[in-house]
Amino acid sequence: MFKNLFMKIDGVFGSHEHNIAPEEKIFPNVVGYPDIKKLLLKSVVSKEPINILLTGPPSSSKTIFLLEMLGGLDQTYFIDAVSASGAGMAEHLFTKNTKYLLIDEIDKMKKNDQAALLNVMETGILSETKLKGKTRQKKMKLWIFATSNDVERLSAPLRSRFMELHLEEYTFEEFIEIVRRLLWKRYGLDVTISEKIGYAVWNKIKSKDVRDAIHIAKLAKSPADVDWLVDVQLRYGKKVRYLE
Repeated sequence: MFKNLFMKIDGVFGSHEHNIAPEEKIFPNVVGYPDIKKLLLKSVVSKEPINILLTGPPSSSKTIFLLEMLGGLDQTYFIDAVSASGAGMAEHLFTKNTKYLLIDEIDKMKKNDQAALLNVMETGILSETKLKGKTRQKKMKLWIFATSNDVERLSAPLRSRFMELHLEEYTFEEFIEIVRRLLWKRYGLDVTISEKIGYAVWNKIKSKDVRDAIHIAKLAKSPADVDWLVDVQLRYGKKVRYLE
């Protein structure tokens, strides 16, 4: 059940890093928040379902936490509530063996989808009524980890079912460190190019979104590429982006 988790603990930092805490190995691309890392690790190995909501402003590593869990846990399903449908989520849960549901920007879910999620949390039963009154149900234990920029958009009953943790926006130095770690791990980019990308995203594009750095990193092979890609963004992209 925890095959990927144990592999990540054993292998992320190499065999010589025995003194690094397990939770730091699970979340190597998240800077800071040691207590939250430890709490999340304890939650995923808990015998009973735990539901945790990470709140706070854009650019506070909320999404990165979920992506790290996606890479380290088995039986996991990740959805972006901005673009995913409740019907698609329900179909996956009905047809796949899912233990961990990761929802990015849960506040963007429709009210009826929030209600269906609440029912699972309260009863442990996933229920869906289709056309012509046909219904289907599935009993399941589901751990839910979610993020939200605006918790006021959640229904009060749904919000109350979560353990709510508030993250603060990271600083410029933390952003650069996150970008450096992430781009090295994913694309093998050296420190010079990674830091140049991070600086350009923060100071020129005026974004605090790590995904903007990832977009550039996928195409940049040299410092000159970074300058050109940033120029394209400035000329044709959105002028200000504070998304997560």
